[in-house]
Amino acid sequence: MNGKTDEKLTGLILARGGSKEIPLKNLALVGGKPLLVRAITAMKDFGRFESIWVSTDNSEIERCALQEGVQVYRRSEANAKDCSKSIDAVHEFLNYKQDVRILCLVQCTSPFLQSRFLNQGCDLILRGYDSVFSGSRDKKFRWKVCNMDEGKSTEPINLAANNRLRRQDREGEIVENGMFYFTRRKLLEEGVFQGGRIGYVEIPAELSLEVDTKLDLIIAQQIHQHFITS
Repeated sequence: MNGKTDEKLTGLILARGGSKEIPLKNLALVGGKPLLVRAITAMKDFGRFESIWVSTDNSEIERCALQEGVQVYRRSEANAKDCSKSIDAVHEFLNYKQDVRILCLVQCTSPFLQSRFLNQGCDLILRGYDSVFSGSRDKKFRWKVCNMDEGKSTEPINLAANNRLRRQDREGEIVENGMFYFTRRKLLEEGVFQGGRIGYVEIPAELSLEVDTKLDLIIAQQIHQHFITS
């Protein structure tokens, strides 16, 4: 399914300017393009959003967004702090834009977002899912955190210690990668990104990187170089 839908889809990027380890992280370059531009490009290529918005408190980010032809919502200072929650910034945007029915929150620090991933998520929403998120499959064995200074013993979470399946025999689990969340307005107003009938889009692990540190940025640049030369 391609093109516009009868249900209004709104795309939103939360891009505040106060990142610490990488100043103006949302404008950091991967493949010669700011992370924000990479996300907007994928959202435009997707082609099914009624409108695309960037919520920011920063003039440089605002200028970049406007140059890309998308709309900007100037976020309040209260929802642009290090401790601010994404859901609160989304609530503020929803109060401003009352006609939003389905919101797709896109994380621009996921540099390998692709329009085909958004299409998969959108198709699930239009098939009746209430929320859809992106994630990657993980087959690692997990154990509970415990305080060994107090003599505590850890316990397995997703394995039987006497029956350790081979990796290729395990179905694994889906781990959120934060790349995007499609959510119906009612759920967002209840304060959650996931609820009701929940679906997911499985993203290849090598494309699931989230840029949070300087090392992440270096890795992202190397992954980009690998894909354009392979």
